[in-house]
Amino acid sequence: MYSRIGCCGAALFRDPRQASQQEVFAVAKGTKVATVQTEKHGATGRWAGPAEEYFFMPGTDPGLFPVEQPEWLIRRALGASVRQYARSDHGNIQRRLERNLEDRWRQAPCVFETNTVPAVAEDAMFSAGSLQINGKWLANGASGDRIFARFLKHNKTDEAVAAMISFFRQMRSGTDADLPLWDGAIRNMPVGIECRNRVNYYHFMTETLPQLTHFCDRETGQITIHCRNARTSAFSEQFTHALFPELEGRIAFTDRACRYDHVVIPFNARHLVAANGDPRIAEELDRHEGDPAWRDLTAHTQSRKFVLKNTFDRSLRQMRERALAKAAEGPGRRLARRIFVVRDPQNDAVNQRGFLGQDALWDRLRALGFEKVYFERLSPVEQISTMNAAEVVVSAHGAFFANMMFANPDAHVIEIGSIQTQFHRWGDFLGNAHVAGCRYSVVFADLAQEDPSVIPSITDGLIGVRVGKAAIDLICDLAEEGQPD
Repeated sequence: MYSRIGCCGAALFRDPRQASQQEVFAVAKGTKVATVQTEKHGATGRWAGPAEEYFFMPGTDPGLFPVEQPEWLIRRALGASVRQYARSDHGNIQRRLERNLEDRWRQAPCVFETNTVPAVAEDAMFSAGSLQINGKWLANGASGDRIFARFLKHNKTDEAVAAMISFFRQMRSGTDADLPLWDGAIRNMPVGIECRNRVNYYHFMTETLPQLTHFCDRETGQITIHCRNARTSAFSEQFTHALFPELEGRIAFTDRACRYDHVVIPFNARHLVAANGDPRIAEELDRHEGDPAWRDLTAHTQSRKFVLKNTFDRSLRQMRERALAKAAEGPGRRLARRIFVVRDPQNDAVNQRGFLGQDALWDRLRALGFEKVYFERLSPVEQISTMNAAEVVVSAHGAFFANMMFANPDAHVIEIGSIQTQFHRWGDFLGNAHVAGCRYSVVFADLAQEDPSVIPSITDGLIGVRVGKAAIDLICDLAEEGQPD
């Protein structure tokens, strides 16, 4: 018997084979169920306090054991060719957009792949889509970004933030990631994966589903995906079925808080870049001194965002390779080379965000040989095949751009955004572009609101986009001529 699982709160363990949503208490074979009492803010009972009491630090804190020793933690990758453009019809917005364009992407920056390896966590607690080990939160992949955000929300003073940055700097100067290996078998041991939710296509496809690639060829126990809520979606089950048929019957979902004595997790090295001085990180960065932005990284929010925008997870690459192999097995059919991707107006599950000027843009694109595609009407394999076959893709900002992970390296993917997406969403899709190695251009246009010269608060929600003649001209030029040098 490897572990004890305790689950509390309203939850749904969902067997992906079942179409019904009845509650199923599906636990790993040989696992005993126990009750866990948790307080409002998780097993520790609080989110405020010193960083050294909040964060689990690999290499310092005990309780994390890789199943095998990783030969590398980060390594140089080709990455995407990225460009940004400002095309607002309003002077004040155009000036703001231009000030915030990042010159870095015109200078062949260094992009790295970060490694993910299966590891055993002991005394582990999943709650709210995140993981604690021995009472401390593990900054692991995308859930690690949310752990930092939660810490900063409850530790807002300048002194608390400075103390956190100082703590991580000390860890980086005196810690390595040479963790003790797990000395036993993991056969039938349960697997736990963190998940934001199953209803946001970008988050599920980019952050959660790729983690399954580490367990397709391993004889572990049940794989439980720990979500922040119990909301479901059709696409999450469809893509899981399509890409991981060999895991049929082994996957369950829950939003309950669950404790394990021992559980296998996919452990990602991205957050180690600012928290660990392991030679496998330091020496790799030293080999690429031509990109000074990688020097002196800290745990500051902007520094961590920089790392996120300039890396992609090995898991994402493995899922891309698996997806393209599955697509190649399908029947051959004609696929469009130039596609204009729009939201399906007949699908109630789709966020029908505004897109003003869409008809005028479509008239121009259609004349250039584009075909309109509704991805929501395609099966998972059809979506993958369509994205990989396209030479030029145009679409408004949205979760669709998670599909860039399936793009052909020679493709040019053009996103239409706004000042809101530049301020609050820029960088979300860079990992998906980097793993494909495609060309990725973003045209920041206007907001689809009554007065596009006003910049609304993001707390009021993300507004759609509006394209005027200048933006349409640029989009069509990019589609025809490609990215200028």
